[in-house]
Amino acid sequence: MRLKLIVQISLITGIVLSFTSALFGYFNISSLKQAFLQSAVSDLDHLGETIFRSVFHQMLENDRNAIQVTIVEVGQGKGIERIRILNRDGMVAFSTRKGEICTTVVKQQAPACMVCHNEEMSSEDSCASLPRSRMLVNSDGKKVLGMIRPIYNEPTCWTGACHAHSKDTKLLGLLEITISADPMLSMIRNYRNNAVIQIFFLILSISLCLTLLTKRLIIQPVHTLLEHTRAVGKGNWRLIKSVPGDELGELSEAFNDMTGKLKKNQDEMDEWAATLETRVEERTREIKEMQAVLVRSEKLASLGELVAGIAHELNNPLTGVMIHASLLARDPRLDDGLVEDCQTVIDETTRCSKIVKELLDFARVSDPQKVMQPVSKVIDKTIALIEHHSDFKDTELIKEYDPDLPETLMDASQIEQVLINIMINASQAMPEGGELFIKTGVSESGNHIYVRIEDTGCGIPKENIEKLFDPFFSTKGHKGTGLGLSVSYGIIQSHGGDIEVESTPGTGTAFTIILPI
Repeated sequence: MRLKLIVQISLITGIVLSFTSALFGYFNISSLKQAFLQSAVSDLDHLGETIFRSVFHQMLENDRNAIQVTIVEVGQGKGIERIRILNRDGMVAFSTRKGEICTTVVKQQAPACMVCHNEEMSSEDSCASLPRSRMLVNSDGKKVLGMIRPIYNEPTCWTGACHAHSKDTKLLGLLEITISADPMLSMIRNYRNNAVIQIFFLILSISLCLTLLTKRLIIQPVHTLLEHTRAVGKGNWRLIKSVPGDELGELSEAFNDMTGKLKKNQDEMDEWAATLETRVEERTREIKEMQAVLVRSEKLASLGELVAGIAHELNNPLTGVMIHASLLARDPRLDDGLVEDCQTVIDETTRCSKIVKELLDFARVSDPQKVMQPVSKVIDKTIALIEHHSDFKDTELIKEYDPDLPETLMDASQIEQVLINIMINASQAMPEGGELFIKTGVSESGNHIYVRIEDTGCGIPKENIEKLFDPFFSTKGHKGTGLGLSVSYGIIQSHGGDIEVESTPGTGTAFTIILPI
């Protein structure tokens, strides 16, 4: 069974305080008891000296009645149990108890040992260690304090006329005084009881104060940390608002910092989980695009080698056919009905030569000769070449150039070829005329420029957009070879750029050429 922290602290504090207080009380009461005993002994010595001096002259005059009266009157004082004078033979000469006068206390013993062998009293200590004053227990079982004062043979005694003591006698008798120890013991008991009560309330007050302080300074902050820890475990990312200015405060600040970091990590994980599907789709799309580029590149490379071989093999026969067809068409011996057929052969041969030429251009795209120059200059040169083309007679060219467009490293002739292919395709998509927008600018990243060519033509179906840059794919039927955009795509890739296509059927198409700055 787990004990709460406040209970453990209270128990430990109570035990420590009780032990220390009991030890302190024991030594304090013992010291007080010793002090009271010393005070009582001192008072008893003064009383004995006073009695001795009171009866001293009466002893010199041997006035026994006066001595007895004095002892009786003094013995009536408060707390005095008994006063008696014994001679050196152990016989009671004077006493507050008249019945014991002339009785012998101890026979055949030295006067110094009389009190030790008193039949009416028993000592709490051994005779060997008996002090001059000592605590005794009387016949009634009560504790009394007894004092024995020896009466020595002073010069005034052995020179007196009434005494027969010789000069060599040292001890004449004993003065014994016994007083009740009840007042002193009662005071000690009262002090002990008061001390116990004071210590009890002291322990209680200290324990209460320590408990309250512990609860305020330790238990409450610990409970707050515990509640917030449980809340964080349940996903409630609240912070500790009240932070004390001690070590527990530093712990609370560290807990808040940890909670903030955990919340941030959890939010990032939630955001990542929420966008995981989108990220996967985006990555999948990028991978597909990369695969498509790789497939297209491999296809172009393989096709280029094949086309180069076929074009070389076809070029010479076609040239021969064209020459002989031209000669036949000019020969006067030829029937007039066959001249038109010869001209058809010449036209078709010319068309085949053009296809062969385009195939050769496709097969051997030369390395670009790049020079730093503005792309707007290349665009204007391209427009000057094609604006008088028959396909542009009803087309309005609208230019939107960025005046701050930086120069770009490019092969102008190859970029012109790309622009011509795209612009002619745009014009052919607008047979009834339209608008052709040419716009330049810098990308958001600031690392690329773009040339956007947008027409208002018939548009391209969605299923055909991904095939636009494939060799021999054409939307013009027999009018096109399907190599123009493939060659253009290869040129832009050799420049480290890309071509993007956006099209809406019935609205128009936009080609965006992207080149690195």
